[in-house]
Amino acid sequence: MHKRIKVAFVGGGSFNWAPKILKDIMMKEELGGIDFYLLDRQLPNAEKIKRLGEKMNSDLAGDHRFFASDDENESFTGCDFVIICIATPAEKALEAMRQDVQIPEKYGIYQPVGDTVGPGGWSRNLRNVPVFNDLARKIAELSNDAVVLNYTNPMACLTKAFYAQTNLRAVGLCHGLFECYRVLQAIFGLESEKQIDVKFAGVNHFFWILDFKVNGQDGYRLLEEKLGDDKRFVDLIQEVHSDEMGFASNKYLTSQLYETFGCLPYVGDRHTCEFFPHVITGDADRLHKYRISRTTIDERQARLVERETEVDAMIAGTQAVNYSRSRETAADILEAMALGKEFIDVVNVPNQGQIPSLPLGGVVETLGVVNTLGFTPICTGPLPEPINNLLLPHVKNAETLYQAATHGDFPLALESLYQDPTCAHLDYDQIRSMAEELMQANREFLPQFFR
Repeated sequence: MHKRIKVAFVGGGSFNWAPKILKDIMMKEELGGIDFYLLDRQLPNAEKIKRLGEKMNSDLAGDHRFFASDDENESFTGCDFVIICIATPAEKALEAMRQDVQIPEKYGIYQPVGDTVGPGGWSRNLRNVPVFNDLARKIAELSNDAVVLNYTNPMACLTKAFYAQTNLRAVGLCHGLFECYRVLQAIFGLESEKQIDVKFAGVNHFFWILDFKVNGQDGYRLLEEKLGDDKRFVDLIQEVHSDEMGFASNKYLTSQLYETFGCLPYVGDRHTCEFFPHVITGDADRLHKYRISRTTIDERQARLVERETEVDAMIAGTQAVNYSRSRETAADILEAMALGKEFIDVVNVPNQGQIPSLPLGGVVETLGVVNTLGFTPICTGPLPEPINNLLLPHVKNAETLYQAATHGDFPLALESLYQDPTCAHLDYDQIRSMAEELMQANREFLPQFFR
């Protein structure tokens, strides 16, 4: 009989992430009773998730307890796991994101998301890195054997914080590969993703499927047979698959990249396009060519209201809770760590040689073994040179930007923006002007730069 598990959920008032992750964990009966500390600066939101958790606990006849808190000491002391799903600043996250995407528009950069690379990702990193450095040190101080699961973007720099500041077992988690599985299942008419084996590598939101097999057979050969002589990948995918994320990215860019490089990239065009200046710079009409839509801040706000309404309805019992597992793997990680099991999952961790053609130490995304040791990446070998050349500046820039955000070093932050491929059409004065505008818009959240 293992001890009662304590989970600190940073961003425990998230109406988007908390309900499904809590439900997934609670459905793992072998874990027994768990104490969930829902840590959130917006305490009323955490209180609402607490009530939903208690309802799900009753429905599932579980032995779980829920505590809404805005106290890090209370939440982190003696915890076994920390799950992080936050945006900085908590109360003004969407307005900050609005600046991240609108200011670069004046300089001809049109990012659909703006949460990973480009000037949007740059700005978001500067706000978030100090917060994550503090979180890392606090967790290590109060629970030096805790396991940290980070869902917050930008994935590379924020996951890096736990390795730079502590010796905690930490991982960055993303569901990008799972969307690729769904696409391949649809193409080949498969009942389960377990019929697919993949070898992939890259960085978060920009990885490549280097090889895959379908029921043990060469996947790329089978894909070419499906395409024949006259069909493009985009035509094939539109026949069999709809975008479950609802973002209307119709895989035109995915199709072009497959034709160019001979490998499938991450099929989420709204993220992938931000690594390609020819798609997102110049004018917004370029996005239309690739059928890529942009999510406005008002649409994001409406979606949050919708999620909160759903939570209210589930608490009240006017909407049923869907007790099916999501595809997120937080629950599987808890099970493996707490019960001494092992499985293979997508991991974002520093490069220890799993991609030897990219710089060591930079956070990269590959498969990895998950067990009580932590997160051990699986070696993929060197990347094809053309793909490696696309990834290299982003791995280097993430490292530069982490240091700049940590130390409040504006020249170093500016250096990373100069080197971002998204800014290649701008001269140095324009890049500096854009950087200064973004920093002034975020001034109250950048104390390391504005002492």
